[in-house]
Amino acid sequence: WLRADLEKAKSDWIIAYWHHPPYTKGSHDSDKEGQLIEMRELIMPILEAGGVDLVLTGHSHTYERSMLIDGAYQTPTTAEGVVLDDGDGSPTGDGPYRKSKGLHAHQGTVQVVTGNGGAKVSRLGTSPVMKQVVVEYGSTILDVDGDTLTGVMVNRGGETRDLFSIVKQGSVVPQIVKSPRTLPLYSVAIDKPKAAKSGLTPFPKNAVELIKPNSAWDYLAGTHPPEKWTAIAFIPNDAGGWKSGTVGIGYGDSDDVTELKDMEKKYTVVYARSEFELPPGEKEKIGELGLAISYDDAFIAYLNGHEILRVGVKEGHGSTANQVASHEADGYEYFPLKEAKQYLTDDDNILSIEGHNTDVSSSDFTLDPYLLAVPRATGKRNE
Repeated sequence: WLRADLEKAKSDWIIAYWHHPPYTKGSHDSDKEGQLIEMRELIMPILEAGGVDLVLTGHSHTYERSMLIDGAYQTPTTAEGVVLDDGDGSPTGDGPYRKSKGLHAHQGTVQVVTGNGGAKVSRLGTSPVMKQVVVEYGSTILDVDGDTLTGVMVNRGGETRDLFSIVKQGSVVPQIVKSPRTLPLYSVAIDKPKAAKSGLTPFPKNAVELIKPNSAWDYLAGTHPPEKWTAIAFIPNDAGGWKSGTVGIGYGDSDDVTELKDMEKKYTVVYARSEFELPPGEKEKIGELGLAISYDDAFIAYLNGHEILRVGVKEGHGSTANQVASHEADGYEYFPLKEAKQYLTDDDNILSIEGHNTDVSSSDFTLDPYLLAVPRATGKRNE
């Protein structure tokens, strides 16, 4: 249907817009999240073959704007071999991006992630195809005047923070820019979360990931599992309603990878399991386990069938849980699991977490964990 619609288009300009960005390193990562990868690998080839000029997306809470690009479908994203103009696109700077008059396949597309309209803005890194990244609240304003399309990002103070134009005149032969000029690298240290400023336990700097962030978990939503669902021997399957999804799991706030669109007003608990392996001799090298988790509202964690942490659930578990406290997910928080390592086994281990919402009317829910191990100290400690 998408190809058919593009073939019918007779306009001078085509702008495509949807939620999940094919390119972003804002609050989301298009090299790691399935829906974003799918849009890049499956949808962008169709759009660029149909002559689309501009793509507008959200989901990632930031502002990012690309160079003029074509064919950037690979994972991870790279700028090599896909940039048609590595300038800033500004009529007052390097000059506007130029394309042939009319609609033509593969003459370049500009990508704009305009997710900076309300939710907390943030940045994970720099996508290689981006020319501008602005971590400020603002709005993107578009103007089309004949053969010129102009985009402006204005922040909430009324200042212009980005300006670009696309001009379509005559006949332009696209050429790939070798060694395009890209933005400098940017990274955020995961062991220094902003949550640490509020007095919460700081992340250990020497920890290793036993279960990685944004990994796939088995999860059950909308019903309750058997009593021994946290045990190593339990096998989640389709017949029991279990599915596989990338964490975070939840709904609302547009910050979850696996969205539970039916959860609101229907159920309040989600069950999740993830397996990790420890070769013989490895558990003895661990000094402490720790859980990193972004959550809304509460949770109970289990290791190999044993409860190891309870946050925000006063009593009960699963369908019998009550007195659930409210908590807003605002990045990862670290919880030391001081007694948990005694439950580790050689070979397979299972971390299970049940996430709880305060009630069915809650506007959002998030369950986004990963597991850390702090190596056991060796040698003499300085007194």
